[in-house]
Amino acid sequence: MRKDLAESLLAKIMEWSDEEKAAERAYLESFASYKYDEYQQFSPGKRFIESLALWLGQFTGGEERRAAYNFVRKRLLFISTDEMNHLVELTFPTIIRPILIADTATELGVDPHKVKAIVDTVVYRTRLRQTLVLGLSDGARTDWFRRANPQEMSNEQVFHAYDVSDPKSEGMVQDLRKHLTKILGREPHDHEARFRYIVLLDDFTGSGTSFIREDGQGGWTGKIAKIVSGLMKAGNLGDAIANSGVKIIIILYVAGDQAIEHIESRLPKLTFGKGTIEFEVVHKLGETTPLDDASDSPILGLVADDRYFDDDADDEHSKVGGTSKRYGFANCRLPLVLAHNTPNNSIYLLWAEDDQSVRGLFPRVSRHRKLQ
Repeated sequence: MRKDLAESLLAKIMEWSDEEKAAERAYLESFASYKYDEYQQFSPGKRFIESLALWLGQFTGGEERRAAYNFVRKRLLFISTDEMNHLVELTFPTIIRPILIADTATELGVDPHKVKAIVDTVVYRTRLRQTLVLGLSDGARTDWFRRANPQEMSNEQVFHAYDVSDPKSEGMVQDLRKHLTKILGREPHDHEARFRYIVLLDDFTGSGTSFIREDGQGGWTGKIAKIVSGLMKAGNLGDAIANSGVKIIIILYVAGDQAIEHIESRLPKLTFGKGTIEFEVVHKLGETTPLDDASDSPILGLVADDRYFDDDADDEHSKVGGTSKRYGFANCRLPLVLAHNTPNNSIYLLWAEDDQSVRGLFPRVSRHRKLQ
């Protein structure tokens, strides 16, 4: 009943004829069941078509509503849980494994294309066991990564966070030493029983500023800078990694071009005295993803309208991005929704939070909630 009411309300708001209603209903129902209904931040019982009807209802006149609806129809990009999990599954075979194979081939002086021969060597198996995978946030999906690679990585090599306690870090080294004893057929030397590859996983970035940025005092801040600083210090993970020849591999499942350019331009300036830092992206959104002034002018006209923006959205965290969140954090202008939450790099009209005056199509739950 609630679904039928939502569809009737939507048809009334959009002033559709019976033919238009039939055509659009088929499209909306298929995409709602395939993806949109799984959005995890909908309030209990709410589904996409109901949210769409209420969202469109806040705009005035047929022209505004058609602009908003056409945006959903033609430009909305929704990455489902299954799609994100698929990217997680691709991470080891397409990025981590080739790096380990290439480094092993260099050490052994063999052709890197001889994959089967390389992965059977003690050198490769040692490097694989000397790899530690850490999550940068809940979105890292380290649980799914671990289950996707049961034959490659042991549970002791994958941890859900990068802030590891001293006992946990010591336990990781002890497990590494034990497993290397089996691989090498002897007790490993102290320098061998240390991690040489640190893989940092996260699901998404639109601007890259949360990962690395200047701190205004001649230094660096952000997740990557903090981790690199910690790895250089004595104790904790600093003692769990080798003193030289360490490779930090930052892997994002999804990233926008703006973020990729931001990170790649700054990483070379970040000093890591124990080795090198590499940056990889499983799926790049591409240069045509952000909304364009010309081709996307109808929806951008609504974005620019003060009636459809709540000034409360611009808090102290907006200053890091340098612009208003109207067009998304750091002016990213993305039409993107992730199944678990809408990134604030997307336009505000998509993710406006439930306690704000504007209705969001896929309301976001912020990490920085205001206390009531």
